[in-house]
Amino acid sequence: MEFNINIDFKINYIDSKKIKLIKELNDLFLNEIYNKNKVAYLYKNINTGEIISFNKDITFYAASTIKILVCLYLFIEASMNKIDLAEKLIINMDELKSGSGIIKNQLKETNYSILELIKLTIVESDNTAYVKLMNYVGADNIKKYGLSLGAKHTLEGKDLFGIISCYDMLIYWSEVKKFIDFNEIYGKIFKDLLLNSKGKLIKNVTNLIDKYGEFEITYHDAGYVDSNNPYFIIILTQLNKVNYKEEFLNKATKLIEEINH
Repeated sequence: MEFNINIDFKINYIDSKKIKLIKELNDLFLNEIYNKNKVAYLYKNINTGEIISFNKDITFYAASTIKILVCLYLFIEASMNKIDLAEKLIINMDELKSGSGIIKNQLKETNYSILELIKLTIVESDNTAYVKLMNYVGADNIKKYGLSLGAKHTLEGKDLFGIISCYDMLIYWSEVKKFIDFNEIYGKIFKDLLLNSKGKLIKNVTNLIDKYGEFEITYHDAGYVDSNNPYFIIILTQLNKVNYKEEFLNKATKLIEEINH
């Protein structure tokens, strides 16, 4: 198995400590490549525009990271009064999806508001809620929306998750942050849901506004750290079922946090 390795630097100021940390970070990812695992990351300092990335254009199965896009789309539509987040949608028993989430445990058909389904999609990473929202909006509309933002890949594949790259994730999360920063009502709701989502994979960073994705060997996290020196962080991995995937993710995150400082 071979992967193209692309290491990208766009650094305004660099010192010996930063060089050492970047080398350590890239060595961590290179080691996984040599062990036939597929890995990528992208870091961008929001204040300075500095970027460091590794395999930013390599694609991965998106898993639940892509759920952020339909939620963003719906909040934008609501902010323009094109939809009502209080509108109720019925989820029938034959619509229940396996995997992550809690709606699958319902015992009868149940009404949920669009806002409740967004909350479940983000906080519980609920698959049933996500599919219901995608069917409500239309997968083709979400695909067109993602591509209109500048993403290279949106919902490519045979399901409602598709493939992603670090490049595409940066496009999506830049829009998420812009909406959160400038929409006083829905932006605050969106931010609170992301901050309080369950099952976060990254354990050692505070004020992380993110969405994870986990399915079989897929193990991703993407978002941004909201601080005085904010930055985007995207880590995508296929670790061939190794048992240290959480350790790897948090080791990489710690190095990126140190680089940012």
